[in-house]
Amino acid sequence: MLENAAFWGASTAVVWGISDFIARFAGRSVGAMAATFALMTVGGVLVAAAMGITGADLILRTDGLHYLFGIGTATALGAILFYHAVTHGPVTVAAPVVASYPAIALPISVIMGARPDVISWVAMAVTLAGVWLVARVATSNGDGDKPAEYSPAVIKRTALYSFLAAAIYASALATAADQAVEIYGPLQTVLVMRIIGAVIVGFAVLSMKEKARFPVKAWPLLIGFGALDTAGHLFIFIGLGLEHGEYAIVTSVAYTVVTVLLARTFLREHVSALQWGGVALVVGGVALLAAFG
Repeated sequence: MLENAAFWGASTAVVWGISDFIARFAGRSVGAMAATFALMTVGGVLVAAAMGITGADLILRTDGLHYLFGIGTATALGAILFYHAVTHGPVTVAAPVVASYPAIALPISVIMGARPDVISWVAMAVTLAGVWLVARVATSNGDGDKPAEYSPAVIKRTALYSFLAAAIYASALATAADQAVEIYGPLQTVLVMRIIGAVIVGFAVLSMKEKARFPVKAWPLLIGFGALDTAGHLFIFIGLGLEHGEYAIVTSVAYTVVTVLLARTFLREHVSALQWGGVALVVGGVALLAAFG
């Protein structure tokens, strides 16, 4: 089972689905930026501990440092945008939109010299149609006498920030992720990603007018948030390195379904049939791209 890429993708779907839901509460407990810093720091500490316990060797090669810096920077910037979106806007919009990142990577790969076939472009079009549908039919969650929780402007901003995050993640996937993991392995790649992310987000936190605070009562939430998100990155990288690594992407994209279900169940966010259709298009488009593109 551990040599099965689909297993690691499914594991990614579970932990990312939960972590993106938890992100809402983490962001609202200490602020989106502070929560993102906690995620990076907790993730770095846990991966370093895992490397120490397993006796994993550090690979001291310099020829791939630009890949590590690229993916670390992209992950940090994407996280800042996405966690702001999921903290302040509807989770049921943010999660499906950001899940489109593998499809957005397609035109970037063309710039890098790839020549995608027709089915790849169809898959990208299906995915982006799903993104448009999710954002277009999202409601404010107001109903009758119940005041609207989200204004149309907030919904649009949520979709925009999530799409920008997806584009940044896509650039890392298309230009640096595979190369970094091939040289340094999943553990060291994720460790450096978290260190770079902690530095970048740390500077952003220090530049804020209001001092960030991390009350003890928020620690369990922040630790769980950081552990789950970091585990997702590790799992997907392990899956991509196995035979039929594309199956890891196929199964991992189901994380958006997990997040939307949790938001629908516990946050009572309204999800219409059309919006579920958009989620299905995103998941199906990415799965089609990974399986046949």
